[in-house]
Amino acid sequence: MENLNILLMNKITKYIIKCILILLITTGLISCGHKKNPTGGKKDTIQPEIVSVIPDEYSDITDSDIEVIFSKPIERNTILSEIYIYPPILKKKYSWDGNILTIKILEELEKNTNYYFNFSEKIKGEHGNFLNTSSSYIFASGKLNANRISGSFLFEEAEDKYKPIQMTILTADSIEIFSQEALGETYSIEDLNNVEHIIRAYIDKNINKKYDSESEPYFQNSIDPVNSTTMNIYLAYADTIKPQLKSTSVISNNSINVTFSEPISSFSQVSIRTADSLESKVFIKAQYLFKDELALLTSELDTLKYKINIFDILDAKNNLTSEGLLLFDGTVLQDTIPPVIISSNPRTGSSVNSFLPKISVVFSEIIMEDDVETELIEVETGNIENIIVLSKNSKHYIFSSQHRLNNYSSYKFTIQAKDTSGNMMTKPLEIIFLPIVRNINKD
Repeated sequence: MENLNILLMNKITKYIIKCILILLITTGLISCGHKKNPTGGKKDTIQPEIVSVIPDEYSDITDSDIEVIFSKPIERNTILSEIYIYPPILKKKYSWDGNILTIKILEELEKNTNYYFNFSEKIKGEHGNFLNTSSSYIFASGKLNANRISGSFLFEEAEDKYKPIQMTILTADSIEIFSQEALGETYSIEDLNNVEHIIRAYIDKNINKKYDSESEPYFQNSIDPVNSTTMNIYLAYADTIKPQLKSTSVISNNSINVTFSEPISSFSQVSIRTADSLESKVFIKAQYLFKDELALLTSELDTLKYKINIFDILDAKNNLTSEGLLLFDGTVLQDTIPPVIISSNPRTGSSVNSFLPKISVVFSEIIMEDDVETELIEVETGNIENIIVLSKNSKHYIFSSQHRLNNYSSYKFTIQAKDTSGNMMTKPLEIIFLPIVRNINKD
C-alpha cells in the first residue's frame, strides 16, 4: 500500500512538472509574439530653439562674453558656419557646457558701434533637426546707436499686399548686416549704425528662399539714416520687355492717335511720311503723351498710305526701343466734333492754399494756344488779373496768375476754346475759387 502511494505521488509530480513546462513554453511563445524589434527609440522631431541670450539684448558687450542657451543639444560643427556677426569679430572662441554656447570675444571692439549676431536656421540639433527660426540679436560696444528707418510698403500688384516681405539690410559695399521678415503695410528697421545702408526687399512667392527676377517683385535703395528717416518701399516686378508701337487710329484729316504696348515715359522724335518713293513729310503741329497713348495734331492728310516712325521709346522701367514703325491709311475726313473739357482743377466753389494757384484744364483733343481764351476776375472788385500759360499746345493746359492773388477774395476763371478745325466749345468753363492762406510765408 505504501509503495502504491509513492508511485501515485511520483506520477502526480511528473504531471505537475509537465504542466509547468508547457505553461512556461506557452508564456514564452506569447511573449515572443508581442516582443518588438529594437528601433532605437522614438524619432526626435522637435526643433531646437534659442531659449535666452546673456547678457540681455542691447547690452554693452565691451569686455563681456555672450552665452546662448539652446533648448536641446546642438550639432556643434554647424555653429562654426551658421553664426554670422557684423561688424566681423575675427578673434573669438566658442565653448560648450551642455546646451549653453559661450562666445568669448578676444579682440577690442569698435567704439560706439552696434554689433549684430545672426543665428541661421540651418543650425542643427544633435538629431539633425534645424533651428526653429533664424534669429538676430543686437549688442553695443559702448553707446548703442538708435538710428531708425521706417516707411510704407507700396505694391505694383495689389494682390501682393498681404504677402510676407523678405528684407535684407546691407552696408554700402553690399555686406549683409541682418535680415528680417515684414508683413503689413508699414515697416520699421531700428538700432542702425551711423553709416550708409542698402535696403533690399522682395516677396518670396514660390517660397524657395531666393529672389526670382522673372516672377517676384523687388526693391533696392541706399539710405543714410540720421535719427529717424522715412523711406517708402515700392515692390515692383522686373520688366525686360521693350515697348512697341501697337496701333494707329486716324481720327480726322489732321488728328492721329498712336497706341503703345505699355505706358511710355518718353521718346525723342516722331516722323510721319508718305509710304511711297517721294516720302513726303507730314508736319506735326503738336503732340500729347499720356500713359500708353500719343495724340498728334498734323498738317492735312490725304487718302494715301503713310508710315510713322517714333525714336528712342522709353518705358517706365527704362527699357528702350530705338525705333518703332507703323503703316496707316490717311483720310480727308474733317473734324466736326467740338472739344470738351474732360477735367479741371481746382473745382468750382473750392479753396486754394496759394496766392499763385495753378489752374489745370484737360481737353478731349489737342488745342493750340491761339485758340484758347481765358479770363481771371476778382469777383468782389471786378479787377482782371493777367494770366500766364505754363503748359500749352496740348490736351493739358496749366494756367496761373501773373501776380499774387488776394487772400480771402473770390476769383472767377473762365476758359473758352476751339480746335484747329474751327469747332467751338458749346459753352465756356467757369471756375470760382477762394485763396485761403493761413501761413503767409506759404505760397
